[in-house]
Amino acid sequence: MNPYPEHHIVRIRRKVTRSRYLNKAVYKCSRYELTIPAKYKDLVEAFMNKDLQVEAKQEDNTLIIRAKPAERFGENL
Repeated sequence: MNPYPEHHIVRIRRKVTRSRYLNKAVYKCSRYELTIPAKYKDLVEAFMNKDLQVEAKQEDNTLIIRAKPAERFGENL
């Protein structure tokens, strides 16, 4: 339960997928997910179904994730 109703609490989740290669070796790949609260749906809607260029950095005790539309050469976005 969220102790601070004015803030949205989310967690970063890791999903591990396993795949086989020629029925010999098993490879693991981690994928990280962050749920965006519904409060921000109007902001996110403009980026839906688009390729995004993502940058992440840490400043002090804060994780900053920045996403912008990817520039694709030869296409009109």
